[in-house]
Amino acid sequence: MDIAGHSLLFMAVAAFAVFFVGIAKAGFGGMIGSLAMPLVAAFSDIATAISVLLPTYVIMDVTVAYIYRKSVPWSFMWPMAAAGVAGVVLGAFAFRFVNPPMLAIFLGTMSLFIGLRFFWQRRFKPDTPIASQDPSDRKWPRLIGLNGASGFTSFFLMGEAPIQVFILPFRLAPQIYVAVLVWYFFIINAIKIPIVIGMGIVTVESLWVSALLLPVMPFGILVGKFINNRIPKEPFYKVVHFLLIGLGVYLMATAYT
Repeated sequence: MDIAGHSLLFMAVAAFAVFFVGIAKAGFGGMIGSLAMPLVAAFSDIATAISVLLPTYVIMDVTVAYIYRKSVPWSFMWPMAAAGVAGVVLGAFAFRFVNPPMLAIFLGTMSLFIGLRFFWQRRFKPDTPIASQDPSDRKWPRLIGLNGASGFTSFFLMGEAPIQVFILPFRLAPQIYVAVLVWYFFIINAIKIPIVIGMGIVTVESLWVSALLLPVMPFGILVGKFINNRIPKEPFYKVVHFLLIGLGVYLMATAYT
């Protein structure tokens, strides 16, 4: 990577992406934060976007994970993270063979369906109580499949859709919901670092670019934490599903652009 070759526009877009991801991670557990990766890739390429953004993600993950450390239900989160790590390893092996546009369409369709189904039920079945699954009642094939899929897809594009299918039925309190997602992505992003270094995607030069973007990180985290502390549970889940709809439309619309 040629640092000098990056335009001011690229750096501005990358800085906005880091700020945006900080809000997403601290406010919504990472929801829509992965939109930053294709945004930066649009001004470079996917390998450059990964090389520049992934180190900032890991540093943000460490910071936000520390903030939410007391809200994590560890017995609930660890099996999710183990499945996610396995998915990351599979993603690394499949990196050169997966078709990113097709993956974007699949993930976009999944996100759109989850969000629309939520608002359809609220509109046409308003009297139906919203089921809240017991966190101790986990179906292991579902847990391994969906969380593993999140780890796999996050290696290429974004991992929110599969993990949302798994976690949303539990109707966790906003702080716990964010804490689980933050620690899940903290672990799987940390696992990616030695993998992408070994693949030659992250280099010393790309790390310098990442370092230049770090000063905007605290502002995004502070805004996200402010939002999370002030949204009650029901409005929080409405916002999450609305963001899923936006994410789905974006991924489907830009898959082949």
